[in-house]
Amino acid sequence: MASVAEDIKRLAEEQKRAWETEGKPLADIASEREFTADEREKFETLERAYNSFDERINTLVMQRDLEERAQAFAGELLGNRSAFGNAADVAKFADEIREVLRGERRNNPLDYVPSAEEVRALSVGTAAAGGNTVGKTFLTQLVEPLRQFSGVYAAGAYVFVTEKGDEVTLPRLASFGAAGAATEATQLPGTDPTFNQVKFGAYKYGDYRGISNELVEDSLIDIEGLVTRLMGENISVLTGQKFAVGAGTTEPTGVVTAATVGKTGATGVGGAPSWDDLIDLQESVLAPYQARAAWVASNTAVASVRKLKDLQGRYLWEPNGQTGAPSQLLGNPVHRDPFFAGVGVGAKSIAYGDFSRYWIRLVGSTRIERSDHALFGSDQVAFRAVLRADGNLVDTSAVKTFQGGAS
Repeated sequence: MASVAEDIKRLAEEQKRAWETEGKPLADIASEREFTADEREKFETLERAYNSFDERINTLVMQRDLEERAQAFAGELLGNRSAFGNAADVAKFADEIREVLRGERRNNPLDYVPSAEEVRALSVGTAAAGGNTVGKTFLTQLVEPLRQFSGVYAAGAYVFVTEKGDEVTLPRLASFGAAGAATEATQLPGTDPTFNQVKFGAYKYGDYRGISNELVEDSLIDIEGLVTRLMGENISVLTGQKFAVGAGTTEPTGVVTAATVGKTGATGVGGAPSWDDLIDLQESVLAPYQARAAWVASNTAVASVRKLKDLQGRYLWEPNGQTGAPSQLLGNPVHRDPFFAGVGVGAKSIAYGDFSRYWIRLVGSTRIERSDHALFGSDQVAFRAVLRADGNLVDTSAVKTFQGGAS
């Protein structure tokens, strides 16, 4: 935990330093005159670096939050320590949960035998399928591209876990009812509140592959640990997409699908928002929700907002500068989601509101399992990852979207 916090602090300081030493002077130049070609290229390079800092910080913040949730979850499951052991037992159990959440923990071998069509193998003989990790002169390190995960989750979506996958029904207040004016000695008026329901299913997502025993034995990196972690991440990426834009009915209902449009942009601007559009979107959400509200947007939408200027040509966007905290926009944090639509005509590229009203249902946790028997005939080790989940916006007044105007 300490090392993650230190990494967050270091990246935030580097981001702030980059803005103050390079970004701010360029922004001041832009307020006085147009950029030269070299200045524009330098600013665009700085913008890409700034976005990279945000993505890396958000990834670390999500990791820190997962670890904190694991610790709390372990404490809840273990209850009082007198029944289940001492503080060391609680910490050990929390570590095990963290391993599951990261996709690092594997259960006992399975006897599941897949069909021939299901088998995909990583092996030494094919370079891209694992051979590139084996060699006579080889660094025992692996270069991995960074990945973006769910901005909806990072913005505070509520997660609840059930032991079984039967349908969960949540009663929901649909209308408040109303009072009315009354006259002396007459029946008091008033209408009753109404109710409806939100239902949560358990849609199944998985990842499966085999690794040759030669690759397991010869690779200079922990190929088993890498594959199981990537399988867990792959499921996180897939479910993150569903929680953002899932169509419902046969998959989770994404927050963009469930939310209503709070502001439609102007015509003739390619779907880009103005500063006034952002204010209107924010004010389309009732004040009680704004206390815990956040922005979630695609990368191109964030870039479009960051380029907005005042009448003097100064950029309206300012970096937060707080260690480990996301950037702020009109007083609320901003989270990027790679699955939101890019800026475009008719596209819903930005959402604003209280994302704790978006509920994610998990059946248990992600299962990462290994079998030495499933692919015995081809001398491979089989791995599979499985998660059952659903999601829906339980309060459609809590989150609104910005939609680009017509062409």
